Amino acid sequence: MSFYGKVFAVESQENYEEFVKSMGLPEEKSKSLLEYKPSQKIEKNGDEYTITIYTKNGDKVYKAKSGVEFADSFRDLPVKITFTIDGNKVTQIIKFDIGFTLTINKEYFDDELKEEISHSLWDGVARKVYKPL
Repeated sequence: MSFYGKVFAVESQENYEEFVKSMGLPEEKSKSLLEYKPSQKIEKNGDEYTITIYTKNGDKVYKAKSGVEFADSFRDLPVKITFTIDGNKVTQIIKFDIGFTLTINKEYFDDELKEEISHSLWDGVARKVYKPL
C-alpha cells in the first residue's frame, strides 16, 4: 500500500465549524480546534502501526495494533483509544472517561486521505481532505 509513510496535510474541510460548536467547548478551546490543521502519516511494521500526527504545537505518535484498545490522553484528558485497520481504511475510536466518544474514519489513497469525524453527542459528520506533501 503506497500510502504508508506518506505525510498528508489538510487541504479542505467541510462541516468542521459545526462539529466544533456541537461540543459546547469554551471559546478559547473552540478557537484552537478550528485552527487545528494537522499533517499525518501511517506506517506499518509487522502487525503494529505507527500513526504520527504533526501539529504546530508538537507531534503525537501512536503505536497500536489493530483492534487493541490502549490508554492514552487527548488534550490532557484520559482516554481509551482503539485503531481498527482494514486495508486502506482506519477507524479510530476515542472513549473519554466522561462518557463522550469521538470517532474518526480515514480512507487512504495514493494521492489523498479522506477523513470523517463525528462524536456521540452530535448527529452530524465533519469531513477533511488531505493531500500528500
